[in-house]
Amino acid sequence: MVLVTFRLTLREAEQNDAAALAAYQADPRYLEHYPAPPDAERIIQLACEWAAESPRLNYQLIVTLGTHGPAIGCVGLRQAGYPCGEAEVGVEFNPLHWGAGYAHEALSILIGFAQHQLGIHQLWASTMLGNQRAHRLLRNLGFSPEPPVGAALRFGLRLAAA
Repeated sequence: MVLVTFRLTLREAEQNDAAALAAYQADPRYLEHYPAPPDAERIIQLACEWAAESPRLNYQLIVTLGTHGPAIGCVGLRQAGYPCGEAEVGVEFNPLHWGAGYAHEALSILIGFAQHQLGIHQLWASTMLGNQRAHRLLRNLGFSPEPPVGAALRFGLRLAAA
């Protein structure tokens, strides 16, 4: 599966994407809201497994500038564990690419895909209480915060019927 915006390509993960993810996930700016770097190899492994699912419930797509190039981030959409018509989305980017609007652009096309191709009517997103960048992004995309639970904040977005 490939989704394309004016500046970005969201594509299936490949084994060689793990190095690019691991590199930016070790950046102190990225780690500000994580106790330790995520396991990039495991993320890619899961992404490849999910791409082979039938029926497919989960997506973890690599984000690149243009049609080719190294991973600058990734986005995910997970329906497994949610009631029919609901899913969770997530996004991460290399801190070198923060502030350019890429996260908004990538999540926007993913939301459209969820609504129009998958028939999703409710999206969820979770982030840490202190992650103000993520809060602004989600609010700008129309998500509404729910009351905090512990150190996490959950946002919801109700989508119109496709």
